[in-house]
Amino acid sequence: MKSIIYNHLLILISFSFLFIVIHASNAQSNMPIQWQGCYGGSDWDYASDMVEHENGYLVIGEVRSTDGDVTNNHGSRDIWLINIDSIGNIVWERCYGGSGPELSPRIISDNNGYYYLIAAVGSNDGDVQSGNHGGYDAWVVKIDGTGEIIWEKCYGSSGTEEAPNIKLQDDGNLLISCKTTYADGDVPAHYGAYDSWIFVITPDGEIIKNAVFGNDLHNSVMDAIQTSDGGYFFTCSASSTQGMVEGTYHGGLVDVWALMLDSNLNIQWQKLYGGSETDVGHYGICELEDGIIFLAQTNSNDGDVSGCHPPIGQHTDIWAVKIDFTGNIIWQRCLGGEGWDFAGSLHQTDDGGFMIFAETTSYGGDVSGNNSWSLLNDIWMVKLSANGDLMWQVCFGGYGNERVYSGTIKKSDHNWVIAGRASDEVSFDVACDLHGYPEDFWVFEIKDTTVNIDEADGPAIKVYPNPAGNWVVFDYELPGAEKKGGISIMDVTGNLIEKVIIFGNRGQRALDIRNCPAGVYFYTLSTGSLRRTGKLIVK
Repeated sequence: MKSIIYNHLLILISFSFLFIVIHASNAQSNMPIQWQGCYGGSDWDYASDMVEHENGYLVIGEVRSTDGDVTNNHGSRDIWLINIDSIGNIVWERCYGGSGPELSPRIISDNNGYYYLIAAVGSNDGDVQSGNHGGYDAWVVKIDGTGEIIWEKCYGSSGTEEAPNIKLQDDGNLLISCKTTYADGDVPAHYGAYDSWIFVITPDGEIIKNAVFGNDLHNSVMDAIQTSDGGYFFTCSASSTQGMVEGTYHGGLVDVWALMLDSNLNIQWQKLYGGSETDVGHYGICELEDGIIFLAQTNSNDGDVSGCHPPIGQHTDIWAVKIDFTGNIIWQRCLGGEGWDFAGSLHQTDDGGFMIFAETTSYGGDVSGNNSWSLLNDIWMVKLSANGDLMWQVCFGGYGNERVYSGTIKKSDHNWVIAGRASDEVSFDVACDLHGYPEDFWVFEIKDTTVNIDEADGPAIKVYPNPAGNWVVFDYELPGAEKKGGISIMDVTGNLIEKVIIFGNRGQRALDIRNCPAGVYFYTLSTGSLRRTGKLIVK
């Protein structure tokens, strides 16, 4: 239990974030859960990824249970795939695996009715018929829309291949990244400890590109993307500049090691990012028009890193870094509090900003509304502006341990579906029936009920700049014969800040907002036949 002195310290640390915290407490009421479901049995079960289909969602994760919703577990840990409808009812479920453990599954759609599952596979029986090379392999399974296996294949060496990830390329081929410990079988090289293995397969499972990156220490890839020019970008970790690792090492335990590759997996450039403590590449990479944003974990507060929350060198923050296409940092932002904060997924939003889904054990700093007991997690949703400013945040969870990995789907900027894990008991946001301790899949949909966007044809209003500083301009065009309307601005509590009358079918209206505290506001354009609502950020 935290001491009174420590609580006072957290209050002081958090004071500079007052407006964000005030908004965050209101944000939760503006993102209510539309529906939720808990799925699993009486043992450990947790969701790690999810895709949307025409009638609902395919949710994938690990299960140890052999009862409840789970049938035909092959033993140890299996991959469990559940097909749910648009409001969470189970349509069908299936276990994939063998008598050994299958870990860290992911799923993607090929957009043609087929799906690819990937996991670290420790079995060599059951559904695993292609031949495990030894230890854990990267196991890819192609299935149809009913869950039937089309083909499956193990990729790896006689060592260990772990934490595999899979992405669909523009040409229909599949980009796979994982860490590896040996050079034989499918793995062409090994430099020491854990290396980063990047390879590309066809829709039929044939390897067509294959490369390993690392040195004699740990270089474990977590995420990789194909770039718009046909090349590749990924982040991992490096603890020295030995071997193929080049750059300025910052002297901590590890730095983030970022590599830009050409279409044949040759290094175009590489850079090290971090400070004097520990900095590790993590899940979450997006290519932008003017660069790349990636997520990492950090407990440094020097070098490339600033704004990390104390205690420095102990618990970790999420580190969001935007770079240009040659690796120069455009901006960076630490996110978190006094506890452990880990990123799960990253999405670009329609306003040019970003949505981060993470897990947190923090109660202060950037974090407000964590419902969990001390040292347990809540799911943490964070909205950043295009410049990396924290716009708002909200926690989802109960007393227990709620966590999220890659299982997040953007339906719109204001509507998301999340698949993670929940434990303990019904409390706060966790309102579905858990199957017993320790953990279940927890899937829920949230929707911002404060935004009611009219879907009429044509733009009725443009607002710029947004985020705004001293002035904001409303550029409006009223429909049909409308000649009069109103523009109102309210704060997050619903208080009216400003209201002006507009005349004419088309025009502009500038408003002085220098007296508005920094934060999130809502504007509404209304006429006799039209209502448009959106968010305005005052910085």
